[in-house]
Amino acid sequence: MATTVIQHNDPQAVVSRLSPYLSRSEDDERPVVLMTCGIAGAGKTTLSKEVLRTHPNFQRLSIDEIIASRHGIYNIDYDPSQHEAYSEEAVDEFQVTLQRLLAGRQVDIVLDRAFYAKEDRDDFKALIEKSNARWVLVHLKVDESILWRRIGERRKKGVDANCALEISEDLFRMYVDGFEHPCGEGEIVVEYTE
Repeated sequence: MATTVIQHNDPQAVVSRLSPYLSRSEDDERPVVLMTCGIAGAGKTTLSKEVLRTHPNFQRLSIDEIIASRHGIYNIDYDPSQHEAYSEEAVDEFQVTLQRLLAGRQVDIVLDRAFYAKEDRDDFKALIEKSNARWVLVHLKVDESILWRRIGERRKKGVDANCALEISEDLFRMYVDGFEHPCGEGEIVVEYTE
């Protein structure tokens, strides 16, 4: 699939444009797996929740939500020193749940995660294809200054499962510098416009 670019700032409009890619058809009844891809603050969770609202056959998988459901909120319900172990546990559960949902073939799935590395994206695509499902990779591309502003605004609104980890400027820089932007991977690029 050639790269498709959607330029917008409204999640409803973005999902509307994505809808043809998210639907099963008589010609292709395979389950659909939407892979969100982007740096913290890019809008992965916002997009995922809008997909759930408009496409009720989708189920969302989120490592942050798995951790919160088992252990609560980072630095509120559990000590930050436990985060790495809880994250590893959640990654395992994420994988097992994805495989179970793919085997059941009843629901479509949105994977609300960064997919920051090409190798990670390729591994998940291979798993999805091996399970006779179809992947849709959506790269949420947002200017760094907007990302940083969003992270700050989100923090001011309060802490929840999806924004519990405190992101310092150094951690943000590490995220930005380490992110491997998809290019020629069949991605749909959503470019945030203001």
